[in-house]
Amino acid sequence: MEVQITEGAARKVQSAAQTGTAALAPVRALVLTGFGINCEEEMAAAYRLAGAEATIVHLNQVLHGEVSIHDFDVLNFPGGFSFGDDLGSGVVLANKLRYRQIGTASGERRTLLSDIKEFVAAGKFVLGICNGFQVLVKLGLLPNLGGGFQPEVTLTHNASGRYENRWVRLQINPRAKTPFLAGLTTLEVPVRHGEGRLVLPDAATGAALEAAGLNCLSYVDAAGDGTSQYPLNPNGAALNCAGLCDTTGQVFGLMPHPEAYLASENHPDWGRRKRAGAVSGEGQGLMLFRNIVRHIASGAPLVTSPAGPLFVGEGEPGESFVREPAAAYGASNTAADAQLTADKSKWHQTLERFGQQMRHNPTPAEDALWQALRNRQVAGIKFRRQHSIGRFIVDFFSPDHKLIIEVDGGVQRETGQAEYDEGRTHELRELGYKVMRFSNEQVLRHIPETTTEIEQACQTQLTA
Repeated sequence: MEVQITEGAARKVQSAAQTGTAALAPVRALVLTGFGINCEEEMAAAYRLAGAEATIVHLNQVLHGEVSIHDFDVLNFPGGFSFGDDLGSGVVLANKLRYRQIGTASGERRTLLSDIKEFVAAGKFVLGICNGFQVLVKLGLLPNLGGGFQPEVTLTHNASGRYENRWVRLQINPRAKTPFLAGLTTLEVPVRHGEGRLVLPDAATGAALEAAGLNCLSYVDAAGDGTSQYPLNPNGAALNCAGLCDTTGQVFGLMPHPEAYLASENHPDWGRRKRAGAVSGEGQGLMLFRNIVRHIASGAPLVTSPAGPLFVGEGEPGESFVREPAAAYGASNTAADAQLTADKSKWHQTLERFGQQMRHNPTPAEDALWQALRNRQVAGIKFRRQHSIGRFIVDFFSPDHKLIIEVDGGVQRETGQAEYDEGRTHELRELGYKVMRFSNEQVLRHIPETTTEIEQACQTQLTA
């Protein structure tokens, strides 16, 4: 059932949105259309009601170089039936974005996917709904566990074998790091799709998604428990998953349609709710758009832990924080002792402002590894996280074994970052430490193997 926003309800919600965001800087949302996309007007309306500037452009305008996504803060792929879903939902459009070259004023030839990578690297956001979600998955933007922008999961035909048009209840994963869902616990929104069933290639991928909290939305029953029961789970998705985010939290996609619930009158039960006094005038779907507009306009930092020479992490001020003698670690008195931890003055002068953010906002891979290492779970070995050693901050540190563990994301593959990491590793080894490096993908997909390798390295350090 299609329910339109009434003019009165739209004015009421628009007024409330403007009141709530009047003090915030303008946020520019780019909404793509064309080639069978048909939900662009609803998505643009959602951003405008949330206080943003929304611009609808045909995808060809971007592909021909007439419009640059970099002039906007959030890029949006609405729902619809791109290219008629003739080869599967989102497949053709995803291939067009991956391989079609964009003309530029300088004559440089590039793809829209490469532009989107730069867009995300610049700290901006991408949203895909329904068919748009399918496009992001086929492009490899979601979930992008390995950082290679290659498809890792897929969305295919509903288990029911039919097109589903119904309302569903969703639970937000409390570990979800995307600002689109900040502060939300549940949502009630409609689904309208024929191919929304998440399929995983193997159990390890599912475990990695759960460990990182990337399965940020789940279909639930009336009690709020995840369910695979039809029609509460309308498509039979693995992990009862209705939405995914990437490891940065900046790319978010979902099958249900929050843009279809912007006003209370959109809900099929709004009449009864109004008579019961339970109508606010604003639909639950609008909260998602309010969240991202406020987040961008406020200039809030990302919920990721970017790596590199300009970013440092946190030592452990509550636990052996100041510079310590080697005896505290049972080691010999070497030149490394003076660099074992940062002194308190250096902490307050240089590192303290970064500490809280790094401790409370680990990357999904860092968080997954910490959950496996903390409380001496690996062979009784004590590890510290975001620990200061001289002018460096290391991800994990075993003082008894002089072992440093670093978890690297996609940014470490860039030339400048790789050179910095090589120099950093060399300096730490010169001070007498062993440095181990693991990729995000290795940690998220192979936790048992990773911890076994760490344990073996610790044993080697003791006998060295």
